Amino acid sequence: MTTSVPTIKNLADEAEFQLICAKENLSWLAAIARAIARDVEVGGGRDTSVLVDLVNFLDDTNFGSIDQAIDQFKAVSAECATQNAESENVSRHSEVPV
Repeated sequence: MTTSVPTIKNLADEAEFQLICAKENLSWLAAIARAIARDVEVGGGRDTSVLVDLVNFLDDTNFGSIDQAIDQFKAVSAECATQNAESENVSRHSEVPV
């Protein structure tokens, strides 16, 4: 494998950070969902449309950019797979016959 240990550590650190962000984002969205439900029950739905607009806005702006992080991890994974395949081919062809 040609990927260095610091690169793998950096990738793992970034993955952990993205998961922490996703957890916070989901927590916020759950709070908005609870507020919508509470508003319907207690407030007669007075703020529901505004809260739904907020959720739609967050969705439109790729709230948390998790999709982008997933794409980045997929690209790194594909690059590592390509490097592994290339290094296997090089090592097979560079062997000296006995």
